[in-house]
Amino acid sequence: MPYRSDLDGLRGLAVLLVMATHAGFPWANNGGDVGVTAFFVLSGFLITRLMMIERSGTGTVDLGAFYRRRFWRLGPPLAMLLVATVAIGLATDLPNEWALGVATCIAYISNWVQVLGHQIDPLGHTWSLAIEEQFYLGWPLVFLLLGRGRAAWIAAIGVGIGFVVRTLSSGDFEYFSTVTRGDAILLGCLLALTEVRVPRWLSALGCVSLVVLAYLNLNHDLSISLAMIAASVVIVGRWEPLGALAAIGRRSYALYLWDWPMTILFGPAGALLTFAIAELSYRAVERPIARRRQRQPRPHPDRAGAVA
Repeated sequence: MPYRSDLDGLRGLAVLLVMATHAGFPWANNGGDVGVTAFFVLSGFLITRLMMIERSGTGTVDLGAFYRRRFWRLGPPLAMLLVATVAIGLATDLPNEWALGVATCIAYISNWVQVLGHQIDPLGHTWSLAIEEQFYLGWPLVFLLLGRGRAAWIAAIGVGIGFVVRTLSSGDFEYFSTVTRGDAILLGCLLALTEVRVPRWLSALGCVSLVVLAYLNLNHDLSISLAMIAASVVIVGRWEPLGALAAIGRRSYALYLWDWPMTILFGPAGALLTFAIAELSYRAVERPIARRRQRQPRPHPDRAGAVA
């Protein structure tokens, strides 16, 4: 898939909005909701687009290779955070059920543990990672078994169901559950499957809307729905100036992982440590792993289907 710096820029914008909310900035009331929602829409779009390209070239999707890529992309940086959480927890007697948080992060069910009322800080923010991983487990099978057209219908129905259930729900279930948050990911899937395009000026307007939504103190359900729309037009509009935030976007995963724990431990000043640790994670863990995997031999194109 051709590289798009504007999509990395969207990641950068999203994580900055989340960090602003964690830091308690008064102008970022809904930055967390807006940023995470943008991440969800983008994840659904990218994963589906990559599977479409692979299927177009080979006739299938290599699920084994798909899950290996997800593991090597997401696992090592998360492992760094979990090791640090165990060390800090044992040394300082962190409040809440941090040990339960570590276990449920490994199993990618930390969102459902919080639905049940358990406080797992400093890992409470991993609920969004759990939802994405649950999506990774199910959506590739839907796409592979049903094909592009039927998968698009499933995504559209899922968006509608998610919106209705979230509107009718409240409390921890409404905030943390896969059912009430999965519609944003499925909307991204639908964008990829239908290959919608909009003018670039509309994409620029979407960027501005995300920032404005972070400032407005809107109802939670309305904020998420509007953020889904804004993120969608940013993705399908391709506004190149957003690429100015691409460097932050490439580090957005590590920034998201470390910002909430650092905020709990050090307050708003923890953002400075977050940037330092994220840079270390990117240079010492994420980028070396990506380069090493890029150097691995690939099957000959004529044999790709057979290997899959």
